[in-house]
Amino acid sequence: MIKVLNRLLPVSLAVAAVAFPTAQADVIGGSVEASYWAANYSGKFVSGNSTIDVEDDLGFDDGGFVELSASFEHPIPVLPNLRVRHIDLDETENGSLTTTFDGQTFSGDVTTNLDLTHTDLVLYYEILDNYVSVDAGLDIKVFDGQLDIQQDGSSNRSTTKIDDVVPMLYVGASVELPLTGLSAGADVSAINYSDSSLTDAKIRIRQGFGPAFLELGYRQMSIDIEDISDVDVDSELSGAYLSTGLDF
Repeated sequence: MIKVLNRLLPVSLAVAAVAFPTAQADVIGGSVEASYWAANYSGKFVSGNSTIDVEDDLGFDDGGFVELSASFEHPIPVLPNLRVRHIDLDETENGSLTTTFDGQTFSGDVTTNLDLTHTDLVLYYEILDNYVSVDAGLDIKVFDGQLDIQQDGSSNRSTTKIDDVVPMLYVGASVELPLTGLSAGADVSAINYSDSSLTDAKIRIRQGFGPAFLELGYRQMSIDIEDISDVDVDSELSGAYLSTGLDF
């Protein structure tokens, strides 16, 4: 399934370039930002007739994750602006399983590493840039992770690599209250193809202090992808985040 999504990447890039060729910033600028996301886990993993619950079976509950991002905007028509984001979603928990999963038989305590670490390359155009701002483009999400389940005191182990490239449509919008530095906005990256989908969305309130800002928001990332090495992934992380950074 992900291989099919990867074939959509050059087509998606071409569509984004044709759809928004003239909307762009008037000057060179950018931003740097650091965020802390307090996220709760939910979801399941399926292999054959076996289903494993992320919380009840594997012991995942909540975690704290740091995301770093930077953006660069320019006045050159046709060429998109660029935002790069990286978040380390690597978590290890202890649980208990009595099932056959991915060809391995588990009976007892297990240690699970769920790693959904990824880097986003967001190529976007500014459709509006005033008190109301609208961006649109493409979010290329590059995963570098795994689902690794190891039975304690045994050689029984299941490892599923999650290292795919997923192109997603991206839209961001914000509204600024004049003369206050206060704004509210939302960002959504999503793709839905066949029986698989991936959504990464957040809503936010931001207060500016000159070039610096403080932002509070809520983020939800849902991953529903079939057949990653014969394992179906249906997982969600959601929770509040706090970020700070500089606009220049």
